[in-house]
Amino acid sequence: MDYRKPALTFEAQLQQLKDRGLDVADEPAALQWLSQVSYYRLSAYSLPFRQSDRFAPGTDFSDIVALYDFDRRLRLLMLDAIERIEVSVRTALTYDLAHAHGPFGHVDHRNFAPAFRHARFMEELAKEEARAKETFAEHFRAKYTSEAHLPIWMATELISFGALSQLYAHASPTIRRSVASRYGVQESVFGNWLHALSYVRNLCAHHKRLWNRELAISPMIPRNDRVLSRLNISNRRFAAIFAVAIHLIRRIAPESTWAERVGDLFGDSPFVPLPPVGFGAFSSARQFVQRFGVREQP
Repeated sequence: MDYRKPALTFEAQLQQLKDRGLDVADEPAALQWLSQVSYYRLSAYSLPFRQSDRFAPGTDFSDIVALYDFDRRLRLLMLDAIERIEVSVRTALTYDLAHAHGPFGHVDHRNFAPAFRHARFMEELAKEEARAKETFAEHFRAKYTSEAHLPIWMATELISFGALSQLYAHASPTIRRSVASRYGVQESVFGNWLHALSYVRNLCAHHKRLWNRELAISPMIPRNDRVLSRLNISNRRFAAIFAVAIHLIRRIAPESTWAERVGDLFGDSPFVPLPPVGFGAFSSARQFVQRFGVREQP
């Protein structure tokens, strides 16, 4: 079957939406949105308002925009949390690797599990080192001309979060346990969390939908955790990665109000359907946050 749909002008796109029953109270604003965000991206946020190919009666273009804007703000909040988590984990893993194996221990494949694709890791690191413009990298190269690589505390500042999670996953059991203990979880769980957070970080950075997405990489919910194990939530939805982020942020920054800000975003957005978020029996994000109780001390 050949694809024969023609490209539509912004005006034709808007008319198509109206023909499907969508109200458009402010046509100039709607055209501005279509010209800046695109019909195809916005269409994903129209699904909760549709009944087959028709919009539910009373649905306005502004309702779709409001849901899109909510998801955009949710992604920004998640990036805020993941940035703090990533920086903390970089610090912890770098510290333990450096003290266990020295400043260039990451160069020796014997310091990692046999399954680690160390040669590929070093190739990617070499590319990052070659194009690094940070002052610390340029200063090191100028002063230590006999060294082929940057020390571990510089190298880990250049690699991606995904590469960092792989570095952790293939470090020695002693190092994995040491790092994970800082965050109050078992090493296998923590490795899974880093993988899941890296995936969500990439979703957010590339402006993908978050609030109603089924996670391709789902975080583990440890059965022995007195809070997480009792949430009774699916680990395939946003609620699970939200719970993981709350746990880690409260270990990293006990006085942070990040979780409450996410709860407030949901509270200020009553139009957001909650079932796709995966809060389960919780009636609101604020109730979900409150379930975590008093902030834990690190």
